[in-house]
Amino acid sequence: MTRYALLVHYDGTFFNGWQVQDRGRTVQGEIEKGIEVLTKERIRVSASGRTDSGVHALGQVIHFDLVNNIDLHRLCIGLNGILPPDISVKNAYIVDNDFHSRFTAIKREYVYRIYCSPLRSPFMAYRALWVSTPLSCSYVRDVTQYLPGEMDFASFCKKISLENGTVRKIESIDVTKRDEIISIKICANAFLHNMIRIIIGTIITMNKEGKDPSFIKEVIAARNREYSGYTAPPHGLYLNQVFYDPPLDNYVSAF
Repeated sequence: MTRYALLVHYDGTFFNGWQVQDRGRTVQGEIEKGIEVLTKERIRVSASGRTDSGVHALGQVIHFDLVNNIDLHRLCIGLNGILPPDISVKNAYIVDNDFHSRFTAIKREYVYRIYCSPLRSPFMAYRALWVSTPLSCSYVRDVTQYLPGEMDFASFCKKISLENGTVRKIESIDVTKRDEIISIKICANAFLHNMIRIIIGTIITMNKEGKDPSFIKEVIAARNREYSGYTAPPHGLYLNQVFYDPPLDNYVSAF
């Protein structure tokens, strides 16, 4: 058996999330069908993370095992010819047999995009959160400066995930603005379910209510979901990059 890893992009708009389920179209389901058509092998793929319905990926990493070897260029080109247009393979790797897209990942990076304009745009409808009230990039930076570090993020997760522990370590947050889009890049060792979307919703709520950026410290200290803001919609969220040691670039690849 040879273990392969793929770097995958997808537009999550018309998927019921990553994971295969009884009803609805999923990213995992489409990729597994594509691999079976190309290789004649029925396999199960594993991903670095299970993105929710509507969430996009610019750097999802998956892995799977094949009995028969396949050229990496053929794997990329063949799958891109089979997969639907809202999924694409960006690169393929032959990895060690103990490589696991999820469990050997050392950190993950997401980006959340906010479209700041008094008027909506059809081009941003499924690409970013539209905020019609004024929101400055400096305000977002001032709020997010309190989030890096290891702490209890219980205020920023769904109650169903509390049983698994709520301490996480945010390594860095970078806030930039280009034209009318604010991009918030967050890198952490792991994330709670809906953690980023609740953080974004809290920032938007704080801005509307005129809260000082330091108010986020009170939300963190409360360790209670009722103290944070709403859950921002999924279409502004992108899985941007997954990090490994050694990096994927160290392995034999198609490109």
